[in-house]
Amino acid sequence: MNAASTAEYPDSRLRTPEPVGKALHPAVRDGLFGSVALLCGGAFLVLYLGSGATNWWFAWTVASPLTATTLGAGFGAAFVLFVLAALEPDWANARIAGSAPLVLAGGILLAVALDGAELNPAHDLTVAGVSFSMPVADVWLLGLGLGLLVTVLTVPVQLARRVEVEGGGRTAPMPGWVRVIAGIEGTGLVAAGAVCFARPELAGSWWPWPVGVLDLRVLCVLTVTVGVLIVHATVDGDLRRTAVGLAALVAFGVLVPAGVLFHADDLRWPAPSAWFFLATVAILLGTGAIGLLLLALLRVALPVLTAVTGAGSDVPPSTARLAELARKARSRITPHADHGFFGPDSVAWKVWSYPTSLTVGFQRAVVVEELEPGLVASVDATKAIRTRPRARYDRTLRYFAMVAFASTRDTMKAADVLVKIHSVGIGIEPASGKPYDANDPESQLWIHLTAWHSILYAYEKYGPGKLGPAEEARYWAECAAAAELQTCDPADVPRDRAGVRAYFERMRPRLVGSPVARSTMDHLLHAEVMLPPMPLVHWPATVVVTGALRVATIASMPRWMRDMAGIQQSRLLDALIVPVMRLSFRLIRTSRWLQLGALHLLSPSTTPVVAPILFGVPATTPETLTPAEARDRYGYPKPAQAHLELRARQHRRVFTERQAPSDTGLAESEEVLGTRRR
Repeated sequence: MNAASTAEYPDSRLRTPEPVGKALHPAVRDGLFGSVALLCGGAFLVLYLGSGATNWWFAWTVASPLTATTLGAGFGAAFVLFVLAALEPDWANARIAGSAPLVLAGGILLAVALDGAELNPAHDLTVAGVSFSMPVADVWLLGLGLGLLVTVLTVPVQLARRVEVEGGGRTAPMPGWVRVIAGIEGTGLVAAGAVCFARPELAGSWWPWPVGVLDLRVLCVLTVTVGVLIVHATVDGDLRRTAVGLAALVAFGVLVPAGVLFHADDLRWPAPSAWFFLATVAILLGTGAIGLLLLALLRVALPVLTAVTGAGSDVPPSTARLAELARKARSRITPHADHGFFGPDSVAWKVWSYPTSLTVGFQRAVVVEELEPGLVASVDATKAIRTRPRARYDRTLRYFAMVAFASTRDTMKAADVLVKIHSVGIGIEPASGKPYDANDPESQLWIHLTAWHSILYAYEKYGPGKLGPAEEARYWAECAAAAELQTCDPADVPRDRAGVRAYFERMRPRLVGSPVARSTMDHLLHAEVMLPPMPLVHWPATVVVTGALRVATIASMPRWMRDMAGIQQSRLLDALIVPVMRLSFRLIRTSRWLQLGALHLLSPSTTPVVAPILFGVPATTPETLTPAEARDRYGYPKPAQAHLELRARQHRRVFTERQAPSDTGLAESEEVLGTRRR
């Protein structure tokens, strides 16, 4: 396969989840949420940041700067609501924002009509030497009217849209006690806002700062809008569907106290109403924060607990289920049958269990490997890293974790299955015309040493630092033991740093930075391809994290290797990333659950392999075996001698009959290494 053919499989990089139920209609995303978000963003800037200049930039002059910042906080929260709603792929998770423009814009226009107050006059402006009159009040009222009109026109279009993907059940059910509290909270806000809107003269004397009738009525409209959103969320009963509203509540709960602190002199602090107002804002902030926390626990923590405890994944998610699994979670983690080939006192466990190993270390390994022509030809021929990169990464990571941590029986089975999988990886390397074989001992040695060296180097560069001489010698001895699970000869494994350096120098003339190798390495340096589909709102943080991993991985590669791969990165960036990653990994190391959560995001099938190690769960039988002892006990041949008939048949198919290799062993591998279709 040549370089041009890789264009058939463009890097998917970040992906959004497929919409469930009704996809969000472009008219709603762009026409409604997009336009209303711009209006709310402008109102936030004018009222919150320009609270003292409402006589110039707003529709009417707000009596108190505290009123302006409170209204501005409401518009700022609305901006967050509509932007996040526009980023959702489906209507179910965005519909909580669908009614907000109707209530907010309609209520403000009604308040203006009822009050009859004098609006701000037009102002003369000069821009680029051109003078004109700007009817500020008319512009704002027109914007509100258009928001109302667009809502009326677009929401019915969305409701009439057909269901594209069946489903849409509750994925993060709201606990009953939360629904009761939120229902009372939302109903109370709607009732209080409606009463104060109808009788502003009564509420005005009680309000904790001086306020005009129009200002008060608009504050009441804001109160009713928040109440309607909370009632909507309560009726819906799903934290995921209401996530955009919860985020908006948090934004409102943060912005209002900041405005109060900035204009503290305007608040009547001795009045009970002042503390009632602040308590209400605090409750709204708590509602949003607790809702988002529960959502995170159900969407992130529950899958991790389910994986490490071996609990059935067919049980519907709930906070009760979360509490059940979290209770004595360590005792529920499924232990390994034995300590594997190394055990808790090994240097391999010490290095491989540090968070650098299965992140930067493993990414470095799979990237550097691609410089070997036969290996990259095999990888490129299957196209798996292009069409299903997440599954490929997940299965490969699980295998290496099993070698380091899993029981001897499970690991021997995985190593035997791997020989069958690699029997498919044969063909002719395009550039040289020579045959390649994924089971070739030299190819297996390259993969094995690249992985163990990369894991150790990442540990030294971004983790605790270099091992002592004795520990380093033990590490490479354990590396040689692990090589018995591959088709390579353990005697060829170097036993010290100098030997490893000499090995890479010997390999250097054989490595080629071909167009296919460069494209593949660049693809694998983007860790986004290993992640599950992410909502658009998560993309900025994802890009930052995966970008840091890319920089750290490149910084760990020698210059000659980067030049060969066509990878450029400044020495300054190489230096700056080191303290950032050291601190990041040290923080991750403080929480075993955080480590498992990050690992589960990258490689779900690896989580149950690593969990017993991180939590120190003792094996059922506290023994370690050598690979030779395990072969004798379980009846497996040496990998180099395994499945010779299958490998011979594959060779005949490919090199004699000119057919594609059969996929024998791939289906069997799913039980051991995880699904191929993730």
